[in-house]
Amino acid sequence: MHLEIPALQADLRRWRCALLVHPDLGRLERAVQRLAAESGWPRLSIGGRLSALLLSVPPERRPGMVEPLMESLLKPFSPGPVLCTEIDLLFVPELRLAPLKLLRQLSRTAALLVAWPGSHSQNGLVYAVPEHTGYTVFRNPEVAVYPLDEDSGGKHAL
Repeated sequence: MHLEIPALQADLRRWRCALLVHPDLGRLERAVQRLAAESGWPRLSIGGRLSALLLSVPPERRPGMVEPLMESLLKPFSPGPVLCTEIDLLFVPELRLAPLKLLRQLSRTAALLVAWPGSHSQNGLVYAVPEHTGYTVFRNPEVAVYPLDEDSGGKHAL
């Protein structure tokens, strides 16, 4: 494994929120599975768990309930780190969220290592692909970013 767990732990102590970035969902999933197996860190499917909780909330109240519900999901894992996956729900326009800001805020509850489907370059952090309704570019993400290289090798290959 090229992305060393002690280095991740050190960055998570400093940043509290780090992103594993790759446009291919299968590649991200393999990286998360390997990290979970090697580190023993718990995994939280944001989309699966949060959507189940939001079903009982009236639609007009859902935007205001996301943060407290996420805090309640993360609290048992404090101080973390927690491997967060399936973040697409955070980009649903009806929820009117600032996803990256929310993740930084939630990292106060538990350190987060987030599987981020997108890319990272000098132009910024990108969520999704241009054709996706949630496509967003973040110029200054203010989190630790680990772009995953291809399986053949590289500094951040898992």
